[in-house]
Amino acid sequence: MSGIGMIQKRLDDRSARQSQASESSGKEIWLKDGDQLFMKTIATGEDNDIYLHEFHIYEFQQGADKGWRSVLVIDGEPVDAVPSEAMYWDDQPGKRKLPRHKFALWGYVTEILHPNKRDESWDEITSRSGVKMYRESVNDFKVLTLSFGARNINFNQLADIYDENGSLNKNVIRIKRRGSNLDTTYTITSTKEDIDIPETKASEIKDLTPMSEYVEQRYGKSTSDTSVPDNAVSTEDDDDDMPF
Repeated sequence: MSGIGMIQKRLDDRSARQSQASESSGKEIWLKDGDQLFMKTIATGEDNDIYLHEFHIYEFQQGADKGWRSVLVIDGEPVDAVPSEAMYWDDQPGKRKLPRHKFALWGYVTEILHPNKRDESWDEITSRSGVKMYRESVNDFKVLTLSFGARNINFNQLADIYDENGSLNKNVIRIKRRGSNLDTTYTITSTKEDIDIPETKASEIKDLTPMSEYVEQRYGKSTSDTSVPDNAVSTEDDDDDMPF
């Protein structure tokens, strides 16, 4: 049974987690089917690049509202409680599932083009092929997180840009998403365009959290001492329909 003090602590912990998640989510970009993002990466791709990081996580749903939860994996072990359904195969007792392999980087996002108008502030434009799109002006630093993809296809596209340009931040990069769930694909290409980040924004680069620290804050151990609930559900769907 829980006393008043323990219940209050759980409420405080939950509020702190929700506040942190809200703050982190505001820094992150999640694309939907048909979206196109344009960004100049802060990450260069060089060795010891603090603005690019790879990591592994387990992802699952939990609670009455089936909210998504991600738990970071370090040295092969999750840093917080994960339901057995998310870690082990039902038909192969004792055999672990592989955690999801992802990468995240900082970039200066100029705009996102959407196929549907979900916000009245977005401007209607027409592409060269005559397709109507809606432009969302961002002009801010954002975190882009993607899975490595089947056979590392997403990361390999980024690596190709690095090989061709000698750096990730030479030109504006376009990321386009098609499909949803397990049918999702990404096209990551380097454009011929380059932009100068405004001086007022460029001065903020030094204050960006190193990506390894950002990932640990975002997906690291919860401050709550509660265990994973019995109704937690694992996921093996594409991560891009998740709120992380």
